[in-house]
Amino acid sequence: MIHSLEQSVYEENETRIRLYDFSTGKQTFFQWQAGMLPSLAGKRVLELGCGSGGFWQSLLPRWSNCALTLTDISQDILSSAQQKLEPLSNLAASLEFATLDFNELATVSGPFDVVIANHNLFYAQEIDGLLASVARLLTSDGLLICSTVGQDHLHELATLLRLQQQDLTWGAETWANCFGLENGGGILQRHFQQVDQFEYDNSLHVNSAEPVMAYLLKTMKSGLAEWVTEHYDEIHAAISDAMVVRGYLRLTPHSGFFIARKKD
Repeated sequence: MIHSLEQSVYEENETRIRLYDFSTGKQTFFQWQAGMLPSLAGKRVLELGCGSGGFWQSLLPRWSNCALTLTDISQDILSSAQQKLEPLSNLAASLEFATLDFNELATVSGPFDVVIANHNLFYAQEIDGLLASVARLLTSDGLLICSTVGQDHLHELATLLRLQQQDLTWGAETWANCFGLENGGGILQRHFQQVDQFEYDNSLHVNSAEPVMAYLLKTMKSGLAEWVTEHYDEIHAAISDAMVVRGYLRLTPHSGFFIARKKD
């Protein structure tokens, strides 16, 4: 995994926050996820790919006195997380930030009671090797908490774009093929004793084409962004037209998370 990829993921998360301002639910994904988790106050926690730290704004008030080690491959991203979480740092027993490529967990020493990996395991160079390393770092009753997307994440948008180009590659399908809601449980069961799955029931009612275009250009930064740039006006018009009947474009963010308990 290279720095440019991690920077792309960071920009994706920041863009997603703006797109998700159109959520019909009362809770953001992180708020919902935090509410679904058991209390793990006082535990030793390692997060892989913490991004800008938004998850902990919802979780730290629930998990007091944890010894937290938050990691990301980008020092710039870690600095952003550190700044965001500074007002909440008194809720943690300790709060450390470390630059880390999660494909190199062999260099990390444990043990940890909890490892968290939100929306990033699908970037693993070799998923079974990574999960074996995670299991090694966990205590005998430790947990891996990891979120991901499903095959039909924002499928309405993919369908709309494929009216412009039928064979268009959709990122969520690629990510879900690597580690998604459909196959993630089976992958985790190769390394963990018990796996529980939770899915986020939500929809977005987007009434402006601009945040959708920004999402496409920043989130799908590889080949799709180039295609979107080349056909910007046509795509913008198609998205705007799709909003005419209802006054908004309904999008389904198929996402969720797993709790995996370590094998004895």
